[in-house]
Amino acid sequence: MWVWIPRYAYKITYNDASDKSQGGTIDVVFLQGTSNLDKDGKDVTQENYVDENGETGAYIVHPAFEDGSSTGYQNGEWRKKIEGIWVAKFEAGYQEAEKAIDSNVGYSEVNNSNTNYYGEKAVGTKIKYPTFTASKPCMNYIGVSDSYDVCRDLTSTNAPYKLNSDKVDSHLTKNSEWGAVAYLTHSKYGRNGQEVTINNITVNGENTVYAVTGYAGVTPTASKVTTNLTAIKNNQVEGSWTTAQGQKASTTGNVYGIYDLSGGLWEWTAGYVALETGNYQTYGGSLKGESNEYKSKYEGTSDSGTTNYFNEENVNRKGEAIWETSDSGSTVNGAWNSDYTYFVHSAYPFTLRGGDWSYTSGAGVFAFGYNSGYSLHYIGFRPVLVIE
Repeated sequence: MWVWIPRYAYKITYNDASDKSQGGTIDVVFLQGTSNLDKDGKDVTQENYVDENGETGAYIVHPAFEDGSSTGYQNGEWRKKIEGIWVAKFEAGYQEAEKAIDSNVGYSEVNNSNTNYYGEKAVGTKIKYPTFTASKPCMNYIGVSDSYDVCRDLTSTNAPYKLNSDKVDSHLTKNSEWGAVAYLTHSKYGRNGQEVTINNITVNGENTVYAVTGYAGVTPTASKVTTNLTAIKNNQVEGSWTTAQGQKASTTGNVYGIYDLSGGLWEWTAGYVALETGNYQTYGGSLKGESNEYKSKYEGTSDSGTTNYFNEENVNRKGEAIWETSDSGSTVNGAWNSDYTYFVHSAYPFTLRGGDWSYTSGAGVFAFGYNSGYSLHYIGFRPVLVIE
């Protein structure tokens, strides 16, 4: 299941311009085709643009929909202007064993338990194609490189999704694309400033599973609820995605939005700082290298996330729901809605988003974190599709 995020431009108004972590409003204008024009044919990027609120000033076309081929993809752009992106409605989940199909990607490293949902995992064992539907065990114990490779493999002819690789591009979510979803969610076209509710369901390691797709707690910051996979399968757990409670975890507040952006598992995104040695080299795999339409390299080689966060090459990046919606690279509540904010550094060079089932107030669409790149029980992933 996939959700369409159409091309748009945005403008942020802060509650406190001196402290970006204190929240604000995000106004959004949808655009015609691949242009900068609103529904009335007016260029939203002009300083004399007057929006529907009667406010004058330029909007920023969200970088996720722009062409970055001539600028080094400095804000996570695509290789050409696009009309929008398709985002997986749920985090990647494990498919039932009898339906699971081998992908073309083999596990590149053995995790610390040497098992996953399907049993023993060895280097080279083919990763099963994930499902993107509700009430599935979230696909964990998969490192950043393997997540990246599996997302690129979704258009293969043996994949179950029937995506035409000549027309569809699949890849691991970039921070710019995460930001495009987050900003639209916060706007009046999403939750209108209301925080998305956390998916706080855990099955506490049953069959190596820790989280389940498509659930919501009773409040945005609810503490974890422990259950079991049998109860999930038999629809005995409150907060599933179509219920009134469950829809509070949707980006639109109804069944048509995106789920699991707060809680569930932390999600790998295709962002990193690059170093000559260490975890970047060990776990980066095909994700390594310079920025392109599939990934973003951030500047900084420090062992301090704060130092890298404030690197002058990073702080002016737009659209990623990092620098525009936070004020720190190393605090538990430095972003809007008091979301968690820890930026990448030399030991933990790869970016995470959203928080997991246990993060209560720290989880959310504005949360960002870091990790070594290694496969762990609390980290999963989500793909994005671009129609060419």
